[in-house]
Amino acid sequence: MIDAVSFENNTLGYLDQRLLPLKEEYVRTKSYQDAIGAIKTLAVRGAPLIGIVAGYTVMLGLNSFDGEKETFPDYFKKLIAEVEASRPTAVNLFFATARMKEVYDTHYASSSLEELFGKMLVAARKIHNDEIANCDNMARHGVELIRQDFAEILKTRKLNVLTHCNTGTLATGGSGTALGVIKHAWNEGLIEKVITAESRPLLQGLRLTAWELEQENIPFLSISDSSSAFLMQKGMIDFGIVGADRIAANGDTANKIGTFAHAVSAERHGLPYYIAAPVSTIDISISDGTQIPIEERDADELRTIFGTQVAMPSTPVLNYAFDVTPAEYIRGIVTDKKAVVGNYVSELQKLID
Repeated sequence: MIDAVSFENNTLGYLDQRLLPLKEEYVRTKSYQDAIGAIKTLAVRGAPLIGIVAGYTVMLGLNSFDGEKETFPDYFKKLIAEVEASRPTAVNLFFATARMKEVYDTHYASSSLEELFGKMLVAARKIHNDEIANCDNMARHGVELIRQDFAEILKTRKLNVLTHCNTGTLATGGSGTALGVIKHAWNEGLIEKVITAESRPLLQGLRLTAWELEQENIPFLSISDSSSAFLMQKGMIDFGIVGADRIAANGDTANKIGTFAHAVSAERHGLPYYIAAPVSTIDISISDGTQIPIEERDADELRTIFGTQVAMPSTPVLNYAFDVTPAEYIRGIVTDKKAVVGNYVSELQKLID
């Protein structure tokens, strides 16, 4: 059983994903600054898991407060701002902090700090438990959609699926978004093999997804990011499914850099390309993908690999962490409430209402 994150005795525990698969190291901390650092440095990553850790990070910050009640509002505002500044693209983080702020707004005036912190802990744990349930629901809806779209092919053979980055337990705290759908489809006898793209520059697909698939005894092949079009051309991939860090109101989807390239290749070869993400990932306030903030990360993530220099330190680098796949390239968006196919503007709004 993969234990990606825990919160016991006012202590955040997490599996440091930067070290996988060569080393499994569980970190324990009571410091909210350390927890923010874990989010920033991708020791924990994946939009749903970031949301979970954000909720627990707020709790660590609350436990560090030693002032009087009248000074708490300013402290809380600063704490939330620090947490929200850690990763700008993953909307689940802001969803989590919004839930914590809602508890504060509702109960601060009528509660002691001890009572308020207790209510906030309940909210943080609910964020975690909700993500576990969301994964189970997504898996069910995703398998239903795959069965529908591949009804004829499944009469004669199983399917090969492409995925990108990591969207399993390590990214969600539950069974996963896209990888959760894949795991469920494998258990249902629908999947022959998983093709996992390496996901440069931090190799989440090669390091993390491959590790999870090995833990689950699911057959897989790891490939370079640029190989997917060729494998589609050779008939080695039947469909793609990936997660999301933010989905705009029109269905445009931000995900790990390289996602869009796979989608273009799938479109060229007439293959379905799905998104799997909880409703909390949908940002209805953003009309389309051009408004999604795209994080640009440190150049040394590209110039070095696990501390080994692979390019001159002076090499100019543009290191976007995400790209945006336009909705027209997406066959369906699988959420915890239902799978939405087409007409995303109205259908995604219904999921929020």
